[in-house]
Amino acid sequence: MDPKSNPNEHIQLLLDEHEEILTHINELADWTEQLKEKGFPKFGELGTRVKSFRDLLAKHFKNEEQEGYFKPIFDESPGCCIMVPDFHKKHAESLCNIDNFIARLKESEHPFQSWDEALKQFDALLIDLRAHENQEIKMVQEAFKQSPS
Repeated sequence: MDPKSNPNEHIQLLLDEHEEILTHINELADWTEQLKEKGFPKFGELGTRVKSFRDLLAKHFKNEEQEGYFKPIFDESPGCCIMVPDFHKKHAESLCNIDNFIARLKESEHPFQSWDEALKQFDALLIDLRAHENQEIKMVQEAFKQSPS
């Protein structure tokens, strides 16, 4: 069945993608923690890993902003659209913060005083992203519950 014609499957795709993003966040956090325990800072590799994650996130944000995930439920129950705010500004801010972090990691003279400082800044980015993604999941689930189907 085409997920575009079935809101249930379409919303499940969105939730699956959110789960993939949260899993990727957790994998990055685990990797950085392992390096911290071993005392092997790898600024460049962290930048490469975060860039890969950033690309996944940018694709996801684009799909959301174009109502790719939300359109079927909006078509079925237009009142639900007011429950899903425009996250465009938050998405742009998140991607900009990640881009700035990546750029700093790739500088020849690291602006971080230590690996711990870099990880604290990275953790702050992850905390922000986790909160944002969890907020979106809750809003989509609530909109879905209010859908007539």
